[in-house]
Amino acid sequence: MSQLLLLPDQSGHTKYTPKHKLLPLRERPVERVSNHAGACTIVELLAAILGGPQPIETADALLAHFNGRLSDLRRAPAHEIADITGIGQQNAARVKAAVELGLRLTLNTEEDRPTIHSPADAAAMLKHEMSDLEQEHLRVILLDTRNRVIDIVEIYQGSLNYAQVRVAELFKPAIQRTAAGIILVHNHPSGDPTPSPDDVAVTREVVLAGKLLDIDTLDHLIIGRGRFVSLKERGLGFNSGVSEIGLGCRQLSVRYNIHEWEEIYSYTRSQALADGVLVDVSQMASEAGFRYATAITAGLHARLTPNERERELGQSYKGRLWDVVFLASFAARQAGETDQSQFEVSLFEAEEDPPHCTHHNTLNLRIVVGPGDEGEPVITIGFPEDF
Repeated sequence: MSQLLLLPDQSGHTKYTPKHKLLPLRERPVERVSNHAGACTIVELLAAILGGPQPIETADALLAHFNGRLSDLRRAPAHEIADITGIGQQNAARVKAAVELGLRLTLNTEEDRPTIHSPADAAAMLKHEMSDLEQEHLRVILLDTRNRVIDIVEIYQGSLNYAQVRVAELFKPAIQRTAAGIILVHNHPSGDPTPSPDDVAVTREVVLAGKLLDIDTLDHLIIGRGRFVSLKERGLGFNSGVSEIGLGCRQLSVRYNIHEWEEIYSYTRSQALADGVLVDVSQMASEAGFRYATAITAGLHARLTPNERERELGQSYKGRLWDVVFLASFAARQAGETDQSQFEVSLFEAEEDPPHCTHHNTLNLRIVVGPGDEGEPVITIGFPEDF
């Protein structure tokens, strides 16, 4: 309730007057925002959100806590905001909601979406915020066909271990939002944006995967302290042509003149599965879009099985297999009138013995549609020499 004061009216009688009516306009933030929102300072806007008996003082304290930087306020956890004197949990939630709404408005209003014309444009959106982060963050800028920003999605936070980076996870938001292109952005907490060999290797992998998915990887930016590096401008990871993927035209067709096909093995497919010559992966393949029974060769299965050192670095058989079937599904969609097609997958590998060297290797794989035991279409994925 507003504090009431006794004041004389024109007749000489006293009357009750709410205290807020006597405050200077600056100290009535709700009224200021209602009448002149565009002219309000950041403190006044925050004060209108916070309310309370001393909204200006509380807003001042909030902004001072983050050294006047809204970017720091945006990424601060709600509990940190709530701990500031005069705010509390409820007001912290209001502040977080208001900041997030403002961010989404700039991205979701089509005519106001930022347009990326150069690496500097993309870096300007994130450089100020990401240059001072104490941990590594990997984000993806989603773009439409006119290079307007659809959204900025954070994929990883923490110690960025490329052994755990999955191409499928990088492209998932782009596929969900029907993005035409993406820009990778990550920071180096050391402040030095010089690309590492792993940065270049992952960029190359993402560029190749993007060609399969028909989503352009426009750049990979590394943010340092106050500066950035564009891997595209330096030609790092972007010099791999489409020919390396070895794909044809539009769709892998399932022909029904099965009698023209040669069997991959001299005995039945069920025997090959029972003997371990083939490994059934139909369940995961169906999640990637395959409609027919799918298996991988024993050689590919062995290569995808991580050793102890690779498991320590976050590699898993399931994750590696998902990358294979995920990219195979897109290779199948883009292949021409043929019963087979080739594609590439980048695999992070590590030596078990000291010095435990790590490296990215490119696997050249083949996907083949052939007859099953009953003449039904079945799919096999493996190395070219396996067929």
